[in-house]
Amino acid sequence: MMKNTGTSFELLTRSIFNLIVNEKRVETIDVRHDVELHGITAKHQIDVYWEFKVGGITHKTIVQTKDWSNPVKQEQLFAFKCILDDLQGQPRGVFVTRTGYQRGAREFAEKHGIVLYELREPTAEDKAEWIQTFDIDVIINIPSFKVVELKEDLDWNLSQLEQKHIPLSESPKIELYDSTKIYNENGKEIDTLQYFFQSFVSEESNKNEAITINHEFDKPTFLEPKDKRVPLMKINAITFMISMKQIKKHYQIKGKDFVGYLLRNVVEGTERTIPKEIIK
Repeated sequence: MMKNTGTSFELLTRSIFNLIVNEKRVETIDVRHDVELHGITAKHQIDVYWEFKVGGITHKTIVQTKDWSNPVKQEQLFAFKCILDDLQGQPRGVFVTRTGYQRGAREFAEKHGIVLYELREPTAEDKAEWIQTFDIDVIINIPSFKVVELKEDLDWNLSQLEQKHIPLSESPKIELYDSTKIYNENGKEIDTLQYFFQSFVSEESNKNEAITINHEFDKPTFLEPKDKRVPLMKINAITFMISMKQIKKHYQIKGKDFVGYLLRNVVEGTERTIPKEIIK
């Protein structure tokens, strides 16, 4: 039987299983490539070893990869089953090849619970059945904000001017920008106006008309004035408007540009596409 260089195929298989693992969000304990495991009677070279936990139960999976030019025979699946039986912990067996399986191999695997995958690059025939392009129209809502009124705590702010011996005519001005910082009573920065306004954006504000929000602070809240003689100025409430601007974008994506491999479950008959960038 003619064999191809197997290492790159093993690495590709490991990368794809890492992708699948992340999608399923299982707790991976260990993933290794080209590892030697001690069985009851012998040592075994394993292409990919994957140990993970689901619902507090640890599962072990042995992945055997064969980059052969001919379909896998039943005798190869029998040899793989012997390795699984020799390893402790009753690991699950997964066999991956590029060129498919003979009928006897498929029947043997199904009977003994071995998962069979065919992993290969898509052919011209595969691509002919795909949707060649995807046209996507996206509507992006961009919010903008405008302060209508800022209510200061005049008594508190005047007391600060008196303590600093600053005349009322020189009362500091609060300049409002997206980057203006908001502080709590301990002088700790807790937000910026931009993020504060963003927290009020909802489905209601996604309409074409502008909405006005009047927000009263339930805790002592401060802004930093331009005049550094007064560190902070206290505010009680703020009234602002939210308006939305819609931008329409059109994208065209070619399906053949991002599919690099096909992974087919031979027993179940299911198939999924794998992106070209699977190996980083």
